[in-house]
Amino acid sequence: MLALLACGKPPDATPPKKILTTYRAITGVSMGAAGTAALGFLRPERFDVIASQGGPLDAALLLRTIDHFHLGGFCPLADLEAIAKQDPARLNDPDAVRPCMRRPASIQWERSQDYNHWAFTTNGGTFDRDAYLKLFTDLTLAYGNLITENPASPFAPPGVDPTRLRKPPADFCANPVRVKGLRNAEYNPDGKYDAITYCDGQPRLYFCRDNQELVDFCSDPRNKATPLPVSAEQAFADAYCAAKGGSQVADKRDHPLFMLNNAGEVDPCREPTDPMLVALAVDLNGNGRRDYGEPILSNAQERYDDVGADGCADAYEDGAGGCLGAPSASAADPNRDNYDAELNALGTEADWLWEEGEPYRDLGLDGVAGTADQGEGNGQYDMVPGRRTLLSYDARSNLRKMEPDARGRLDFLADGGIRDLFNFGLASKQVFGLLRAYHGERPAGVYRDFLEIPGMVDKRTGAFAPWNARWRSVPRDLLLLYGKEQPTDDDRVQGEGDHVGTAGQAVNRFYTLFNWAAASWPSLERPSTPFGGAPASERHQMAWYPSKLLDAPREYGVALPPGYELPENAEKRYPVMYMLHGYGMRPEGFLASALIPDAYVTDPDVRLRPMIIVFADGACCFVNQATLARDCREKDETKTYLGDKPGFVRECNAGTFYVNRKGYTWDDALPYGDAFFELMDHVDQSYRTLPPAEVDSR
Repeated sequence: MLALLACGKPPDATPPKKILTTYRAITGVSMGAAGTAALGFLRPERFDVIASQGGPLDAALLLRTIDHFHLGGFCPLADLEAIAKQDPARLNDPDAVRPCMRRPASIQWERSQDYNHWAFTTNGGTFDRDAYLKLFTDLTLAYGNLITENPASPFAPPGVDPTRLRKPPADFCANPVRVKGLRNAEYNPDGKYDAITYCDGQPRLYFCRDNQELVDFCSDPRNKATPLPVSAEQAFADAYCAAKGGSQVADKRDHPLFMLNNAGEVDPCREPTDPMLVALAVDLNGNGRRDYGEPILSNAQERYDDVGADGCADAYEDGAGGCLGAPSASAADPNRDNYDAELNALGTEADWLWEEGEPYRDLGLDGVAGTADQGEGNGQYDMVPGRRTLLSYDARSNLRKMEPDARGRLDFLADGGIRDLFNFGLASKQVFGLLRAYHGERPAGVYRDFLEIPGMVDKRTGAFAPWNARWRSVPRDLLLLYGKEQPTDDDRVQGEGDHVGTAGQAVNRFYTLFNWAAASWPSLERPSTPFGGAPASERHQMAWYPSKLLDAPREYGVALPPGYELPENAEKRYPVMYMLHGYGMRPEGFLASALIPDAYVTDPDVRLRPMIIVFADGACCFVNQATLARDCREKDETKTYLGDKPGFVRECNAGTFYVNRKGYTWDDALPYGDAFFELMDHVDQSYRTLPPAEVDSR
């Protein structure tokens, strides 16, 4: 005992707890940000650092956006029936429908939309109605249908053959599928209306040259009853603008503000031409098309009261976690369970998800009693399989499932614009709020501008100056929301607070990411990075590996750090950052971003940590329609683009969302999500990566 005390080791001393360190970071933008959170929080043992730039997957917020905004905002059934009783054609008259349309109240920064008015932007891509249709298709291919269930297909609405949707026929718009007797509590409770397939899409926007007036195709009442075909649009626009300088078609390059103010909306007085593949409309007037006021049918889940796990709305709460028999005069959240991302992220009331304990109607997915619908009377809460799959990748759900030690060892960054058209800035706020609630007193940085990050302002110019060593003192949990509260029209055109942001905001987001991530392992030995050596053109390359899971070659990009090839570094190993690109992007286009850290790794005043950066592919594979051979690259060995090869077609429009694909039919699944972890194993076998270790400190 005396010997132990003399050595300064009391008998009950315990050794310091080791920290599991993987030396792996995962990050992504837009679709890649959703994939980052989906993969990172699903398999947290594979990473130390998770950085979602542009919105981690918050399934509850996404489903709220889809239900209440993208596919919602319609008049109540009684109002629509009253309009149709006066004249069935009035369901296609915006003036008749508008008075009873409902746009749900928004929370802070949430986009207020409805089905006929989708948010539009060209910031980070052109997101018009055509793009939304492709996006809905790819979301459904990835997760399964989010609004209806079809036992014959994870993709198709009920009563619709998925082969018709995989290759829509030329008469898709003119010859809809009619699904009879499909009930829905809100818009077809007795099943008397047909549910139909229909078309949508972004119409061309015409304006008069003299005054920039939008051509109003509904100014002729005949177009409300019989929408104008595309072939007649130009003649109508010319006549409309005959005394106003003639007509012109707007485009995003020359008329950006006009497009921001007018694109994304349904024009009921012109024929739509693009098939909507994943939803049905309720044909209230029986004319075989979706008119302006006719709703989208959603049988997504059993109806419930979002009053929290205590089962009580505020008015019935007793202040002790229970319920009163009658409402009280005070209804100010007595049980303190109202959800708020900042103040009560663990709350379950009004969190847009059904929790155990919340009252629900056990009437099945259609919400109508006595129909023997899926789930009716089975004693459990039901939702469509697509939603269950989406929730399995949900950041908030998977954070809740983690053990405290697993959450505690992760560093997390989230950012987003406060006017992002997909609410990605808001999604970052939601997920970060839950993580912060679990971390308790652990320091967290919440900033509304890049200049708020401590130590990142140039004292001479007042500009953002992130290339310094102060990142070690910045909190390892960091939320950055960018964008002005009151933007000017010019700000909006420049992308202020939008999907990617202005040019300056976009660059600052990458600067923040690389500096924050590079400071993740301060105790790690630093290899030699002298100026010179192999140029980036030799170290930054596209590559592929033979994927067993996809049964095809799979492409990726890799950027080896400066100094990787030097003899003195021959035994040195490096941490790895995996970067996931956005919707419609490719790894090759993302590869140039590695030039940013390259410049500062060799800078003697900055000495940014060198890392191997791997750019995973989020595009769907190509498949040969004749042989069914699959190739998951953009170009083959002869540098021929796969899309130009006879018989090869891509299996989705623009992105996999980095999750295991559900597909059009039950035998059409593909493990894109699992293939990402296969890529990680390939990278470890092919490059000098650091192995995971138990360390005293990072």
